[in-house]
Amino acid sequence: MKIHNPFKFARKNAYWAITLVLILTSLGSNAQAEGDNSGVMLFVVGLVAIVAVLVLLVAIYALKVINKLEKDQPEGSRDDDSLWSRFLEIANNRAPEDKEADIMMDHNYDGIRELDNHLPPWWKWLFYITIIWGVVYLIGHHFTGWFPLQEEEYEIAMAEANAEKKASQEANAEAGGFDESKLEYTADAAMIEAGKKTFGRNCVACHGTLGEGNTIGPNLTDEYWLHGGGIKNVFSTISDGVPDKGMISWKSQLSPTDIRDVSTYILSLAGSNPPGAKEAQGTKYEEGVEPETTTGADSATEAEASTDEPIAAADLDEGKKIFESTCAACHTVDGGGVVGLGPNLTDKYWKDSNGSKEGIIKTITDGVAGTAMVAWSASLNNAQIEAVTNYIISLQGTTPANPKEPEGDLYE
Repeated sequence: MKIHNPFKFARKNAYWAITLVLILTSLGSNAQAEGDNSGVMLFVVGLVAIVAVLVLLVAIYALKVINKLEKDQPEGSRDDDSLWSRFLEIANNRAPEDKEADIMMDHNYDGIRELDNHLPPWWKWLFYITIIWGVVYLIGHHFTGWFPLQEEEYEIAMAEANAEKKASQEANAEAGGFDESKLEYTADAAMIEAGKKTFGRNCVACHGTLGEGNTIGPNLTDEYWLHGGGIKNVFSTISDGVPDKGMISWKSQLSPTDIRDVSTYILSLAGSNPPGAKEAQGTKYEEGVEPETTTGADSATEAEASTDEPIAAADLDEGKKIFESTCAACHTVDGGGVVGLGPNLTDKYWKDSNGSKEGIIKTITDGVAGTAMVAWSASLNNAQIEAVTNYIISLQGTTPANPKEPEGDLYE
């Protein structure tokens, strides 16, 4: 009897796998174009899974073939002594059925007996390969530096991105465009008109026809900015986006010139006071005065150093604005908390801090790993974190509309 090639079986049943590969390739390329490495990882993991399934199909089919041969052919009548058949015999070597009595164990579980048979050689080979790969991984990642670790990959990716950005800026300047690093606001009528058209096509859904803002995007006509005012900050916000706030990166859809023009148009709206303008959000911006932007451990240390100061009434208004724009989604506007998200901030129970000013500042600064509470040190400076902390403390003892059940430990 002739042994069929199991690879033909896998090839006949691989059309669905090819379809999945194409879908994953599309997702990965789109995500990579937008700078999202998670899509690339999805493609790699999916591809590995598909290959593993195909290998499993081949192994299952090979076992079926072996079983059929053993049942259909008398011993010693095999007429196929090909290299492939010999390989399958070695890879699936096990005790024949007529010898199973010799390896039968004494265990008996409700009539189920146990054979002392060895694992198939092909399974052992895969196990040995994983051991070898584990050694290579350990040496390559942790001893020799053959492969970069995640932090190194991040640094390499950032360096490449900065180099690409610089090259793009230089190429844009050489092509008759402008140098983004030297960008300055100018009330050029042509730029404003071009920017108005771009704004009308892409921005009104989140910021209103006149830049007045809505339930999604902030008011663009006042002096307060969530991510910095001025032409450079506005240009950067539009170009790179703010993913955690729903602001996408427009650099893949708009040219640098388009972004410059729409940034110029947005700044030209200052003081226009459109009807129905949304309440101010963020920090007041003054040209030439950049807000402090320390992050990480330095930010936490400096914030804690300032906690001896009493709560100033003047800070509460600023803290309330920041709270409503960044915290209300998880804690509600009155601090009552949202089921499944943030805890109630008006009672004396604290889930992720001890309830002291220092503890609240640290939680806001560093975030809480594994929860929706992100590290706000990347978005808020020291003064803003302390202001919102003061406002949270001022909520103690108030009565929210729908207070969430207490969580954590009691703090006195």
